[in-house]
Amino acid sequence: MKRRKYKNSVVALILLTLLTPLFGACIYNDYSNCVDNEEGGAVLHISLSISVLGEDSGSTRAAVPNGGEEGDGWQYGLQNENRLHNFTVFVLDHNNTINSPGSTLFLGSRYFSDEDVAKVDSLREYYLKLKNYDVLKDVLTYDFTIPIVNYLPRETTPESFRFIVIANKGDLTQSFTTLGALRDAMPDATWAVNNGTAERFVMTNENDQYYGSGIGTEENPIRMHVTIERMAARIDYNPEGAQLAGGQLYYDIKASDNATTLAKLYIDKMAIVNACQKPSFYIKRVADNINGTNLVYLGDETPTPRGIATNVVIDPYSTQKTAANTTNTMLLTTLYGDTRIGNVEQLLQNTPAPAMTSVSQSVILGYVDENTYAPEMAHSSYTTGVAFQCRFEPLHNFHTAYDKNTGELTNGTYTQGQDFWMVEPYQDTEIEVETTVDEETGEESTTTTTTDRSFTDISEADRHYFSTEAAAIDYATDTQHKHYGHVVKYTGGVCYYFAYLRHSNNVAVIHNTMEFGIVRNNVYTFKLIPSTGPGTPTPDYRHPEELKARIYVRKWLLVEHPVIVMS
Repeated sequence: MKRRKYKNSVVALILLTLLTPLFGACIYNDYSNCVDNEEGGAVLHISLSISVLGEDSGSTRAAVPNGGEEGDGWQYGLQNENRLHNFTVFVLDHNNTINSPGSTLFLGSRYFSDEDVAKVDSLREYYLKLKNYDVLKDVLTYDFTIPIVNYLPRETTPESFRFIVIANKGDLTQSFTTLGALRDAMPDATWAVNNGTAERFVMTNENDQYYGSGIGTEENPIRMHVTIERMAARIDYNPEGAQLAGGQLYYDIKASDNATTLAKLYIDKMAIVNACQKPSFYIKRVADNINGTNLVYLGDETPTPRGIATNVVIDPYSTQKTAANTTNTMLLTTLYGDTRIGNVEQLLQNTPAPAMTSVSQSVILGYVDENTYAPEMAHSSYTTGVAFQCRFEPLHNFHTAYDKNTGELTNGTYTQGQDFWMVEPYQDTEIEVETTVDEETGEESTTTTTTDRSFTDISEADRHYFSTEAAAIDYATDTQHKHYGHVVKYTGGVCYYFAYLRHSNNVAVIHNTMEFGIVRNNVYTFKLIPSTGPGTPTPDYRHPEELKARIYVRKWLLVEHPVIVMS
């Protein structure tokens, strides 16, 4: 996969006079190896740049989703998704990592407020106008210059500190003093909603890797770098292949020759089901299994070359979902609220029609929190997906009557919104047993004839639609002309579909590790391929096979954000 990296295009530098020190002390309150800067001693300049994970616009989408750290490429974030409003920095001694014992003390912490960021934002806009940069496409870098310490180690190198950043969650400096407390903590929400618009996305470290340069002078500060990612995931709908007329979204269902339109499918409503509403841990957890074997904080997902995941991301409820019966209503309500799949009829009723103005770009359906569980619990009660309320319009094989004596059908024209009865071929096998008697010996013999009436993929041309129930039943039960089928009524042509979101491409082994799941900072983009037949006449989330969906897992755009210069 060819990827392009987007680096800083603009550097805005501003001096913020912030007097509160980052550290109240040197390492573990041991001052024996520290320099006192309180009386005007030498100042060490440290710069920390923060990048938000993101996109390679030249990547190629796969036909099936690939999970893991790379997903199926990268995707640009919107302005609200990229923006840092405020952030807290926690500092560790370089001898400690994110996986150090939970009792490990932070050297200190520092909060950068909305006002701090706004000062840099205003200068950034000034520089952008001067250089005529496009804000949406160019990567931005902010610089913060602050005094941080009264005491510093005498011998400080670029590797002397490690940093944990939590963005857009306000001042957390008084909330955590130990590494374990922070790792086990969860925000009350991972994004905010203002006038119906999602904003202030909580972001935390994507990894525990750092690189550094510089010597610590004002002219050449020690430069450190940390990458953060959004805790939320996003679900997008890609209308590729759809058409739009008068604000109504619809698909043509074509014959195998792709020349004849057999039916039309109108999309009236889409709603995310089992949208997890309980935030995950601030720090991402990855383990060999759902029980946390060989747990690694900020670990990588490691799919095989075929895309099959070999480890799992664990959310705070993963083990409970794995242990619970799927009918545990209390747990389902706790996790998914009104979006739980058992509440889908009311959910669709309360969901407005998709506001579509174009079929050339994807639209955001919503944001969700991490949702993972053991593969054996990949069940409609826990799996995040999308429910569709549609109207089906049969243009082919629509009939007003059937003559059982002659086997003749009377064709008609369907009026959109009219009730119809569908006759679909049985998906089973007919077995006929014939017994004969030998006239000479009187012995009986049995002959079994098997007639395969199954269809591995029923073609739309094999279905018949009728304007009355009586005509449909006559056709479906006509053994003389060997019509075998079941009759389904569609009131007003309304039907329902479900598509469950997949995180990892396990193709040949359904319900394997991380096949179905939601992981932070991923965009789950799906597009529909209505190829045959209406969905179910009522929301039956156990049988979503009628509507095919292709799903892509993509991360968001790499956007450079504040550089904190600590001096």
